[in-house]
Amino acid sequence: MPNYVLYQRATCPYCVKVLRYMEQAGIEIPMRNTLEPGVLEELIAIGGKGQVPCLVIDGKAMYESDDIIQYMRTHLEKQFA
Repeated sequence: MPNYVLYQRATCPYCVKVLRYMEQAGIEIPMRNTLEPGVLEELIAIGGKGQVPCLVIDGKAMYESDDIIQYMRTHLEKQFA
């Protein structure tokens, strides 16, 4: 199974969209809050920008809430069902 980390911020409506989907689908992966010290810099080092939500898959950044949800539907939902 690939290594996943979701970078997010609770005040971001697009992050909330992804988090709601994850809750509904029962998907649990590690998450990092970009408001915590050093986390935003960590995200920028990985993906080149501080945009959230960002799903990091084996060190590669995926942005855009709809793309992240589609990826989770295709690759993660069955694992957590």
